[in-house]
Amino acid sequence: MSAAEAQGADLPAEAAFLAPLAERARRGDVLVRRDPHPLDPPQQGRPVRRSAVLIHLAGTGLHDAQLVLEERGHAMRSQPGQFSLPGGGFDPEDRDDVHTALREAREETGLDPADVRVLGAFAPIPMPWRVQVVTPVLSWSPSLLPLGVQDPIEVERLVWAPLTGPGSLGDPMHQQRGVLSGRGVGPAFDLPGGAFVWGFTAMILEQVLTGLGLGPVAATAPEREIPPERRR
Repeated sequence: MSAAEAQGADLPAEAAFLAPLAERARRGDVLVRRDPHPLDPPQQGRPVRRSAVLIHLAGTGLHDAQLVLEERGHAMRSQPGQFSLPGGGFDPEDRDDVHTALREAREETGLDPADVRVLGAFAPIPMPWRVQVVTPVLSWSPSLLPLGVQDPIEVERLVWAPLTGPGSLGDPMHQQRGVLSGRGVGPAFDLPGGAFVWGFTAMILEQVLTGLGLGPVAATAPEREIPPERRR
């Protein structure tokens, strides 16, 4: 049994609202399904990088649950200014993908692994355009953690995004369909404080919502061209 399975097997009563999503994570189900695309680069002979991201939810029900996001540093070479989940690349010293996600979250946000309960790890998601696979790891705490930016070069700021209520991820008024140079790029969330989330992270967030019984971003949601400062 993996570390994720060991911690996630018995769900605390306070985390019962996460049961459907936690069970999928415990089984290692696919969270975001991506079919091969004709424009995907060939993978033969190219080493695939492993990464992991942490989906950390804090709260005791959908009414107060919040998820932590980070705005990437504006001087970063890769995706500066974009909003993402805490996480990063696998290190040889990491025991598994859960270890990677928790280590990276600690380095970026100050999260103490002792303060969270790991509920499971979903199946790795292939990202052929980066020659990479990303494993989403699900964790929980009963209340918000005292997190903060650890390296202002790497992380600009942290945002706690509610799942429900006005201004939340589940609020239709803040859900959009992203457009990049005239091409649809999936769900987007225009959260208060200029926290615009799109792309890979938005796809994960939409699956978190649907996995907890909340609706996906409607196909008829307003279209929004990705802001220039969030597309680099």
